[in-house]
Amino acid sequence: MFLPYKPVEHPEKFEQCCKPDPDPNPGTGDCCQDVWQTDKTETDTKLQKITTRADHKQKELTSKTEWCTTLKRWCDDWEAVDKYADDLCRNLELFHKHLCKVGEITQKTSDAVIILFCMIKELYIKVDELKEKYDELYKCIKCLKAPELESGGVRTCLDDYGVKLTAVINTRDDLIAKVVLTIQLSFELHDNISDEYGLKTVVEYWKGKFNCCDEETSSTDDDNKSVCDEREHCDLRPLITFPIKKSKYFVELKQHRDYMEKKVYEVKKESDHANERKAAMQALSDGLNNAINSVANSGKCK
Repeated sequence: MFLPYKPVEHPEKFEQCCKPDPDPNPGTGDCCQDVWQTDKTETDTKLQKITTRADHKQKELTSKTEWCTTLKRWCDDWEAVDKYADDLCRNLELFHKHLCKVGEITQKTSDAVIILFCMIKELYIKVDELKEKYDELYKCIKCLKAPELESGGVRTCLDDYGVKLTAVINTRDDLIAKVVLTIQLSFELHDNISDEYGLKTVVEYWKGKFNCCDEETSSTDDDNKSVCDEREHCDLRPLITFPIKKSKYFVELKQHRDYMEKKVYEVKKESDHANERKAAMQALSDGLNNAINSVANSGKCK
């Protein structure tokens, strides 16, 4: 058994109610303005994304540029210090060579003064022997009681000889005291220059501190253990070691600077490209906006 039905009159109005509108934005009815409005909506969406990326790249470029500038300044400061350290090493080396030559001279001077002292000592020993012989001769003449020896002739020569001999003997104390003082000063001079704690040793100590002696020495191993494995037990040590140009810290600092310079160059290219796309998309958006405003309500395309 079939149920009876009555055909629906004017079904199109029911279909219109049930079927969804294929175009929720019916537009203005102007074909040009509708197309441009759609293009502008898509363009504005793209412009927003491109603008966000361009702003992000600009911030990244600013951050990396500031950090690269800081690294360059650090490297410039350390390169200046390295130049001063190199100048100091060369002056220390020159001063050390002069001290070595002066030390040789002071050593020979000390040896010569000792020889001079021995010669003066031998001289006065001989003078004392002559004085003993003179006294014996004079005593013998008195014992002879010979009238011809009492005055004139041999006695006069002997008396003159005795006066001069006494004059030489009288210079002994003053001369020996001066020679002893000379020996003391020469020894002190030599010790202050070439002794274990002398000036030459001090210069050698600082040469060692600045690693001026061995240009092939690389201070990237034992001397650069400022970054400890266990931070809580880390000693306070300088990161920079000498020579600075071979210091591990300085080498890594320059490498990081060069790396950041490359990154700044790359980010700058990316930022320029993003800004170019932003400018092009902004120009397109402005053009569409001008076109939409120019034909609004004009009815030229209708």
